[in-house]
Formats: sequence, C-alpha cells, structure tokens
Amino acid sequence: MISVLLVDDEPDLLEVAKLHLEKSGPFTVDTCNSAHRALRTIQKKHYDAIIADYNMPEMTGLDLLKELKAQGNSTPFILLTASTPEDVVIDALNHGATYYLRKNHDPDAPFADLSRKLHLAVHRHQSGHSMQIFTDISRHDLLNKVSALTGYVDLVRARTDDRVILGYMTKQHTLLSTLREQIEFLTDYEKLGIRRPFWQPLSPVIRRAVSLANLGSVTVNLPAAGDYEIYADPLLMKVFYNLLENSVRHGGHVSTVNISCSIAGDHLHLLYEDDGTGIPLEEKERVFERGTGKNTGLGLFLIREVLAMTGITIHECGVPGRGVRFEIIVPRDAFRSPVIGNEPSFVSRS
Repeated sequence: MISVLLVDDEPDLLEVAKLHLEKSGPFTVDTCNSAHRALRTIQKKHYDAIIADYNMPEMTGLDLLKELKAQGNSTPFILLTASTPEDVVIDALNHGATYYLRKNHDPDAPFADLSRKLHLAVHRHQSGHSMQIFTDISRHDLLNKVSALTGYVDLVRARTDDRVILGYMTKQHTLLSTLREQIEFLTDYEKLGIRRPFWQPLSPVIRRAVSLANLGSVTVNLPAAGDYEIYADPLLMKVFYNLLENSVRHGGHVSTVNISCSIAGDHLHLLYEDDGTGIPLEEKERVFERGTGKNTGLGLFLIREVLAMTGITIHECGVPGRGVRFEIIVPRDAFRSPVIGNEPSFVSRS
C-alpha cells in the first residue's frame, strides 16, 4: 500500500478526495486541515507521498513544501492549485514539487489525474532511491578496492630497489590517488544543491576545514573568532577544505596559509593566500574550469559551483611565484552579523 498525507483546509474536499483515492488504487490516506498540523504529523510518521492545497491560511501549501525541503525531506510532493499564478507554480517546481495539479469544475477529473500522478511520483522516487543505494554501495566498494590496490603498490615499492619497477609503481600510485579524488568529487558534487542553503558561522566552518585537511607541517593563520555568518550551500566547508588540500598537494612547498576577512563597500571579502609557487598567468582564467590544472582538476571547479549557489564569486589574483591569492566576494544579502552593529574583531574595513 502507498501511504499518502492529504493537506487541505476544506473538510469536505478532504473527505471526498480520501474516498476517491482509496477507491482508485492501493492508497491509504491520512488527512490534515492545516500545513502546521501536517508538519507535526510528518515528524511522527513516514509517508510515501504528500498532497497539499496551495491556498491555505497562515501557511500555504508552497510554504509547507519549502519547509519540508529545508528539513531535507525528499518525499514526493504534489501541489493542488485553483487559479494560482504561473509564478507560484514555477516557484513550487523550483523548490522540488514533483507535480502540480489544477482543480477544475469536473469533480472526477482531478482525482483520476491525481491518482495517476501519485503512482508516477512514488514510482519515480522509489526508483531513484534504489539507484542511490546502488550508487552508494558501488562507490563504497570502489573506494575499498582503491585502498587495497594502493596498499599493494606500497608493499611492492617497499620491497624493490629496481628503478624501473619503482617508476611504474609511482605512476600507479598517482593514478590510484587520482581515481580516489574523482570518486570523492562525485560524492560531493552529487550533494550540491540538494539541500537548501542556510546561514553558517564563518569561523567554525573554517576551523572545521583546517581540522580535517592533511596539512603536514603547513601553518594556517586563521581570523580571530567572529560572529559573521554566510548564507551558503551546506558544502561551504568543502570550499576551504579543498583550498587547503590544493595548497598542500599542488602549491609547491607551501609552509604558510593566511585566511583573512575585510569589508569593502557592501561586500564581504574573504582572502585565502599561501606562500607556494602560485598559478601561471596563462592558467588564471581557466583554473576553475572542470579538468583544468593538476591531477583531476575538479577541486577548484567544485569550489566555484558551491559558492555560486548563493551568488558568491571567487577569483585568483596572486602573483606567479609568490603563492596563490583567492578572493571570495560575498554579496550583501549573503552575509550578516547576528549581533547587529557588532563587527567581529578579525574583520577590517577598507
């Protein structure tokens, strides 16, 4: 049986729709007369699909959809509309509505169409979920095999002095490292945009990235604890993590990384610098393109994509031979200070 939650503020319509759906297919239908009550119900019980009328007081069906998606709820969602403007329909689809259905004067037509759309929505969601499970298992198995192969390569390298064999083993080790990076990139890129952006405290995000990166002897100078927040994709931490990893792996004997912050006009500027070899002039324009650069060329591409989700831009403006200098520009509506008028001590104004 397919479990369905039907949300509408009209009791008569709830009853009629419940009867039609349960007669037309393998559906068990629960009902709620408000979006707020629906949220509480969904927290207690799983549903295979949710149907909600758009025009409800206090909290519309579209508001309900947005709240569920913000919570990471991927349950198929069908929005019922009457004379709803096109921009509302587009907004609903952009926020993850599976289908929308317009009501009309024929009482039977919309219910027949609703039954078909329910079947399609649930089937598509279940197929996608099954494929996601398969993908996750396959990715996990691939990473395990890459780790095992890397271990065997290291064993061979440790047991031979033959320069030819060592050369081959080094190349194999590099290829396996690249393969691991590509698999991990796919994991991150698959998550991009799935969950809505949210306000994230800047300092803890950066410190988390530093704690996870394999820095070796590299010193990272961080901004003092502050209270600025950035509105960004949940993968924001990966931006700083990938910048750090990029410095360590490809920066050319980097010893120091400096991360600073300043306000210029109505924008927040984040500056990431290292003391490595920098990026050649001819590569600066292409450094964020997929496949450009050393090894996979995916890390900087992912960084740009993550930031662009909320209108944040990044460019490289360092001097070749003196290290990289990445400037991240956060627009006015994508940063804030929770304590109004209290500017963090690590932020300078220019």
